[in-house]
Amino acid sequence: MKHIAKRLLKLSLFVVSLTVLLSCSKEAPIRTAEYAVQGVYSAVLSDDGSAAVIGSIQHGGSYWNTALNERRYNWNHESGQYTPLISVDIDPSGGFAATGGARTLVLWDTSTGQSAGFWTTPGDIRALKLTRNGNLALVGLDDQTARYFDVKKGGIIQTLRTGAVVRAVDVSPDATLGLTGDDNYKVILWDMRTGTKKYEWTLSNNIASVALSADGKYAFGAAQLGTAKIWSTATGKEVTAIDTGSLESRNITIRQAVFSGDNRSILLGGINRRVSLVQVSTGIVQKEWDLYLKDKGRPTGASVLALAFGVGDRYYAVGSNGYLNVLE
Repeated sequence: MKHIAKRLLKLSLFVVSLTVLLSCSKEAPIRTAEYAVQGVYSAVLSDDGSAAVIGSIQHGGSYWNTALNERRYNWNHESGQYTPLISVDIDPSGGFAATGGARTLVLWDTSTGQSAGFWTTPGDIRALKLTRNGNLALVGLDDQTARYFDVKKGGIIQTLRTGAVVRAVDVSPDATLGLTGDDNYKVILWDMRTGTKKYEWTLSNNIASVALSADGKYAFGAAQLGTAKIWSTATGKEVTAIDTGSLESRNITIRQAVFSGDNRSILLGGINRRVSLVQVSTGIVQKEWDLYLKDKGRPTGASVLALAFGVGDRYYAVGSNGYLNVLE
């Protein structure tokens, strides 16, 4: 009996150990492609993951078809020079893209690759986001404001004063709601028609990322190495607190976030190359992946710079090492 009991104990310990190992394991990409040789400043994916804009350290800006891994256009703000692109975006329709340098903002037509507008900003750009059809852009600046630009006709429609550097922005596709994250630990929801605050939330550190759902019903904000939450934009009340410690052995910084079209899930990307699919209503992690590393022996990783929901159970991510990752 003792012999049997010992065998059962060993078997149970093995099962527990195996369960822990499986629960800690992360999925790998099903396909990868190199879009930049020595890393990138910025990156964005279209809403369906079919296109990407890359701000490369060595080659300036480029526009890609992700299905073919085809570079279609090279985009820079000055002829003969590679522009360090701090922030980039593709509008929800996919017809336009924007690239932000230090104090220059350019709108591009993705069907022709031609510039559709060139503007100078009153401060250094930290983040930008386009409304549908590329009509307007919310731009976070280091002058403690976010400016709402008419990037097709020119001019500033609204100036949102936060009192701190604005490092993260988002705007609803219909141009009615804006979201900013700043160095005062504040995530602020704005009525973009009037330029007034609707709600203000405080997190535990400088804000690293913000996101609005496509229908504008939910807002997300994450602090550097700290708290992350989802709120209702109708009531201002907290919906879910994301346990960033459960995403890793310690709190991580969520660099990117994007809601699914049905608002059931949110994709989160960390500075530790981890992508997590999280249930909006509960904050429970449904699935996780680690981005591809070209040289796994090197101590440096790959921060997640861009995310997108594809068709079905397919997802897309771009890492700071310049690789597109297709996830399932």
